Amino acid sequence: MLHLKHLSASIDNKEILRDISFSFEREKTYALLGPNGSGKSTLAGAIMGNPALSFDPTSDIVFEGASLLTLSPDKRARLGVFASLQSPPALPGVSTVSLLRFALPDADPLETRRRAEAFAAELAIAPSLLSRGLYDGFSGGEKKKFETLLWAMLRPKISFFDELDTGVDVDAQKIIAGFLKTHRTPEQTFVFITHSTAFLDALPPDETLVLKNGTIERIGDGALARRIIKEEGFGKQE
Repeated sequence: MLHLKHLSASIDNKEILRDISFSFEREKTYALLGPNGSGKSTLAGAIMGNPALSFDPTSDIVFEGASLLTLSPDKRARLGVFASLQSPPALPGVSTVSLLRFALPDADPLETRRRAEAFAAELAIAPSLLSRGLYDGFSGGEKKKFETLLWAMLRPKISFFDELDTGVDVDAQKIIAGFLKTHRTPEQTFVFITHSTAFLDALPPDETLVLKNGTIERIGDGALARRIIKEEGFGKQE
């Protein structure tokens, strides 16, 4: 589905990712772990098209047969790639509904609004926030709920959730996890970048990747994620 081929990426001539090769498969759930600064968010940004990154000539990111490296983020999104952000920037004057009309130009505007309102109700989002500037003055929990709402509206094929649990209280975590379970379709792929088991308990991973110093240090089954988070930390190697 999504294939990373010798992916090496730099920012301002500082190498962040080093020769990463891995294939994410359809219908699977992955846990992407690693110490702070190991390159997890940079990896999601590389896949999504962060313009600050430069790539080694041997690098490639192939999604369903198409190379993504030459495509803008919006074109990657239209192909079915999605990434939530740890701390989404505020977009004053751009409401959720307005953004969705742009992102879903072929959809009926009234139907788009109806779906957004229905999802907002499930996520315990105040209806008035849908007409407010996206993320403008939102709490951490509200931002993560809105990232989840956008995921549901866009229906991507593969999703990278970057610390979706950070800044979210226990009740909101349960709401978001339940929402993801309810609206996930069988063919969708999930990748959770996380330091906790908040979502891994609700959506157990099939495979665990551990990044360290910008490269994949360790690959294991889904249970490895829980062992690392709850017992081992990142010091142990196999």
